[in-house]
Amino acid sequence: MQTVTPKSLLLDLLRVAPRPVPVRQLVAVGELFGLEGNAIRVALTRLVDGGLLVSDERGSYRLAAGADPVSRWVDAWRQGDRRLRPWAGAWLCLWHPRGGRRGERERSQRALGRLGFGEGRDGLWVRPDNLRARPAGIEQELVRHGLAAGALLFVGKQLPAAVAGEWTAGLWPVEQNAGRHRRALRDIERSRARLEQLARGAALVESFLVGGAAIHSLVRDPLLPDEIAPGGDRRALTDAMRDYDLRGRALWSQVMDLSAQGGAPSHTGALAAPSASDQ
Repeated sequence: MQTVTPKSLLLDLLRVAPRPVPVRQLVAVGELFGLEGNAIRVALTRLVDGGLLVSDERGSYRLAAGADPVSRWVDAWRQGDRRLRPWAGAWLCLWHPRGGRRGERERSQRALGRLGFGEGRDGLWVRPDNLRARPAGIEQELVRHGLAAGALLFVGKQLPAAVAGEWTAGLWPVEQNAGRHRRALRDIERSRARLEQLARGAALVESFLVGGAAIHSLVRDPLLPDEIAPGGDRRALTDAMRDYDLRGRALWSQVMDLSAQGGAPSHTGALAAPSASDQ
């Protein structure tokens, strides 16, 4: 499981909070994870300065609008395979412009990774055309995540078999993804069997960590068609996580007002530390 940092904890808590949360409540939750109050306050200041959080006049905090695209991307795990359609063999191809500032280029490549694209050729990013969203909608989503200006998205058909085979075999860590899903599913099953017997603080921490690891696994999945990566492990984990999330929500509602939300806090790290490998 990933390490919980003040930054990741705050972003995951505030991602599901229906209203701004007072700093004292955030500090109290941080103590459950062994995080000092000063560390929580420093992280809050840095997240506000970085544009990810907003503070009101009462000293309460909420997620900033700039974090919404990533937050929606994280929450999309709930949709499962409703995000997909049968694959007819075509590919979504995106030519990525060269040059530009390093930070902008890295942000653009992170956007591509989040939507399951891999670099099939130098500057050409590809993925199977099996997402339910159409190319125009996919391009808009990529732009919201920071796609570089001048990128060109198109659908590739009748590609040479050798090229398509090279992409299918080498661009995505299929076995690694499936293994991560299986481990997360085992952890959910073990935790679910004992969660009600734990003390409240221990149950809160465990549900946060176990549920977060499962969601982190799901949001990194590139959503490939079954012809490339059989999706049984992803679907089993999604079903188990929906149930586990309800249990976590019941626990966390005792310490945070989550009554208007569809889930409990979960440590994904996706908001706090995105990387180009998020697939």
